[in-house]
Amino acid sequence: MGKSTGKRFEELVKIVGKLRSPKGCPWDRVQTHETLKPYMVEEVYEAIEAIDLKDYKRLREELGDILLHVIMHATMANEKKRFSINDIIDSISTKMIGRHPHVFGSKKAKSIAQVWQKWEEAKQQEIKAKGEKHKGILESIPQSLPALYRADKIQKRAARVGFDWDSVAGAWEKVHEEEEEIRKILKSRKRKAESGKLKEEIGDLIFAIVNVARKLEIDAEDALQASTSKFMRRFRKIEHYAKRKKMDIKHMTLKEMDEVWDKIKKRERR
Repeated sequence: MGKSTGKRFEELVKIVGKLRSPKGCPWDRVQTHETLKPYMVEEVYEAIEAIDLKDYKRLREELGDILLHVIMHATMANEKKRFSINDIIDSISTKMIGRHPHVFGSKKAKSIAQVWQKWEEAKQQEIKAKGEKHKGILESIPQSLPALYRADKIQKRAARVGFDWDSVAGAWEKVHEEEEEIRKILKSRKRKAESGKLKEEIGDLIFAIVNVARKLEIDAEDALQASTSKFMRRFRKIEHYAKRKKMDIKHMTLKEMDEVWDKIKKRERR
């Protein structure tokens, strides 16, 4: 009979504890919450990439790396008597039960919208119980999130309380409105003086496009990543073309590159 999940978890906690011990790993011993931040972000993105590629063997490995980070942070906090891995487990367990009264309690939720409503109600009760002030439904969204993802999350949060377009058409009209604002600045003789305003309007345009994507149930972050990858793939083919023709791509004209680009697009669409 194999080891239980609990036993396996305890052994991993002990492994991390040994790495952090005086006789452990020199690198692990000197790490802090702050020094691990970039590695933690990297592991999350690697897990996301594995999901996109449907590479489940790699996903298993990346999730293990993320779990390692959780235990590392818990171990470091426990060393300073701040909190332990058990505190983390108890906290999230309590939160999940409290925020799902339609599963663990007598309340009912017949739709996802009602689930979100129950979630927000439970969240506000938690804040009140802690004696904290309500900061608003958007304030808990981290500024450190990728811009497109943060915009999408903020829009979804606002939509929960009804602050949303009734249809995609309304959101699309806003895109045209922001586009026109940019067009006016570009035509203006005071364009250089209005660089700050131009930056603001371009930001508004991107935000409006994210809104359209959200209304169409398209993940804007995924969509842009896919377009960026497509651009890279096609540009790589231009580089291969130049190499076959024994040309230096730096010496190709824009017209020449555009002609190759159009041929690549046509081949991909067949």
